[in-house]
Amino acid sequence: MKSILNKVKILNHYVLMEIKEFKSIIFLKDSFSDNTKKKIKKLKFLFIKEMLKGNKVAFYYEDINSNSIISFNSEMCFYAASTIKVLSVLMIFKMALDNKIDLNKKILVKMEDLKQDTGVIKYQKKDTYYTLKELLRLTIVESDNTAYLKLVDILGKEKIKKYGNSLGAKNTMVGRESDSFGLINCEDMAIYFKEIKKFIDEKNKYSDLFLEYLLNPSVKLIKDQSLNNKYVRKYGSYDLAYHECGYVLDDKPYYLFVLTQLNKKDSKEEFINEVAKQISDIHELIKEELYEK
Repeated sequence: MKSILNKVKILNHYVLMEIKEFKSIIFLKDSFSDNTKKKIKKLKFLFIKEMLKGNKVAFYYEDINSNSIISFNSEMCFYAASTIKVLSVLMIFKMALDNKIDLNKKILVKMEDLKQDTGVIKYQKKDTYYTLKELLRLTIVESDNTAYLKLVDILGKEKIKKYGNSLGAKNTMVGRESDSFGLINCEDMAIYFKEIKKFIDEKNKYSDLFLEYLLNPSVKLIKDQSLNNKYVRKYGSYDLAYHECGYVLDDKPYYLFVLTQLNKKDSKEEFINEVAKQISDIHELIKEELYEK
């Protein structure tokens, strides 16, 4: 009986946490249909169930046109892994647009610079020059760690941190001095991707190039069939961290971020795709109620 009571107490704790999070929902109408509410409730309890298992999970959805938001644990911090790479690439594209850096500049990558894990540069057989533009592509499309860390060397961690903070992010490059990835939460990712979308929507000379990189990664954690639309995205995967963040190019576009640290690694792909499918379904219902009267 004591064990059951403890479980109930824990469940109530997480329900209260979850309800508090959902106070951040912003709708542009007084109420939605019972079917929409039912779908949102189903999504909420999917996350509560994972937290009861001791897992860290968060998501953020925002209908861009109406600014309607649904989020869970949006301020909870996770190890950023490769999701943070978008910030350095955005910085360099902006610098190139302002003629402060040359994307055709050649950067030497020595054998001693090679980093393992994700990427393709690690397979080079000798010291090799890459243009800065090539390093940008490899950082996003291949999530190349060597390419990314060369960008960090060029910019400097402190400059990256100051840029993130200037946008309003609170956790840019927070962590060990030796680490160049830091922490993220959904709030910060919303700030980064809103700035990225603004840059792409400007239709400047680098907009299409950046968009092309983000639309065509070599690895997609959220499968195309889970969304039925193109996803402007960046994933991050390291140890327990397993994230995908970006915005969906629907006729009514929306931001979608899913951050996870799941103890059972074999369930993380299933979980993140189930979340994406449910959010996609909810978005369709919200579209009907907001735009298709």
